[in-house]
Amino acid sequence: MKLNLKSLMRENRFLLKPFLTLLAIFALGALSIILSGAHYADDVARTNYGYPGWSAFSRYLSTLSAFVLHADRYLTNIAPLPQLIAIALLALSGLVLICLVSGKETFKKPWTDWIWKVIAVVPLGLCPYFLECLSYQYDAPYMALSILAVLIPFVFRKKSTHLYLPAIVIGTLIACMTYQASVGIFGVVLIFLIIKDWNEQKSKSLKPLLKFTLLSGGTFLLTLVVFQKFLMRPRDVYVSNEVPSLSSFFPEFFAHLRQYYALVFHDFKLLWLVLTGIILVSFIVVFALESRQKKLLAGVIALLGVVLMATSVYAPYAALSKPLYTTRAMYAIGSLIAIAGIYIVSEKGWQKFLTAPVVILAWCFFVFSFTYGNALNEQTKFHDMQVTMAISDVNELLPTLGDGEKIIQVSGQIDYAPSIKHMSRENYELLNRLLKSTFGRSVPWMAYKLTQASGLTGLVFNPDIDLSEKDLPVLKETNFYTIQGDSEGVLVHFNGELLDMSF
Repeated sequence: MKLNLKSLMRENRFLLKPFLTLLAIFALGALSIILSGAHYADDVARTNYGYPGWSAFSRYLSTLSAFVLHADRYLTNIAPLPQLIAIALLALSGLVLICLVSGKETFKKPWTDWIWKVIAVVPLGLCPYFLECLSYQYDAPYMALSILAVLIPFVFRKKSTHLYLPAIVIGTLIACMTYQASVGIFGVVLIFLIIKDWNEQKSKSLKPLLKFTLLSGGTFLLTLVVFQKFLMRPRDVYVSNEVPSLSSFFPEFFAHLRQYYALVFHDFKLLWLVLTGIILVSFIVVFALESRQKKLLAGVIALLGVVLMATSVYAPYAALSKPLYTTRAMYAIGSLIAIAGIYIVSEKGWQKFLTAPVVILAWCFFVFSFTYGNALNEQTKFHDMQVTMAISDVNELLPTLGDGEKIIQVSGQIDYAPSIKHMSRENYELLNRLLKSTFGRSVPWMAYKLTQASGLTGLVFNPDIDLSEKDLPVLKETNFYTIQGDSEGVLVHFNGELLDMSF
């Protein structure tokens, strides 16, 4: 076994350079996010309380992996290690995807040939939606692992059915138990491989292709059903994992799917949408022109394939009664863009000009990752400034309220930093969905720094009593917040106005 492993490593050492190239691209793209040092959303609670919490959403493997990674059941903040691991997993996922689309032999060519495919796979990891996943100091590696998990089974598809089918089961379960949003990527890759194999086959027999389709799709769907019926915990909060009844399934499914793509058209800049459209149309054209089948039929198959892949992107969540529409649930579209981009870039004559939109879109996503990371940093500093000011003011006012324990609560929300509000509308729309409001979404631990970690004695946080319903006297007013209070409690109301479009 040891000799086989060494032999395998020697045979595939030519993959090291493209892997390191991808690692550098994704690491650089995530650099500003990591340097922001922001405790993103759930990171606040996990940093302060050390709990995992993923098993409540059936993400059992995330919980188990976190215990191993953090070397403890109490999860201390070990950032940026989890994010660095996520980046490495993304680089490996990108490498695997290129091999599935173009074959690993493509990396035996000079780097000036394969570098374009490396650039084309950038949307897989730096899709603007996945930037939310990279923002999590705790969750990031398990989200990235879920992408790799749905790609790896296809590595075995031509080796042995006895390896391939169990790999589908294992990979699908890993994705379901780490982050379910990646499950749609499996369908995207499967549909692509089916139409690609048909397009390239010399034989007119469809029997091998039909067998591959039924075995792959059947095993995948059966695994999902088993997970949903026997392993998934029922949840009905901001997302429900219940499936609609058969009579209402398709109307609800397509309504949810329309909502997802309405958000894509809302979030993506016009240039991104145009470039994505050009890439997908180019995919159909190249697919038809290089086909061994009838060109017109190949074009129709390619168009149908794009529609089915676009449907598969969000199918797992669209099939639920109450889908998750936040950005972290929408990154699978990056796989569709990446596959089409990898397929059309080529060192061959007339296809060279098709590389341009692929490179431009990859550059747009790469640049936006810095825009977002620096906006996250600005917002974190703006938030911390106001919270620090509020703690100082509460400290000065406490002696005037008498002795005894007092309840402290926070209402309202902190506005966006001026640098973010001054951005163009196209940037602002997507940033508005990526950046998390601090207090305005009924998550009490988001106000932890003020309510439970201020260091002020005599203050307790009690969510069962709503101080905003009481007519408390105003103790201090500032541009940022108003402090009200009496001998029983202190309420800090932040005056910011945030447009909540996170759905």
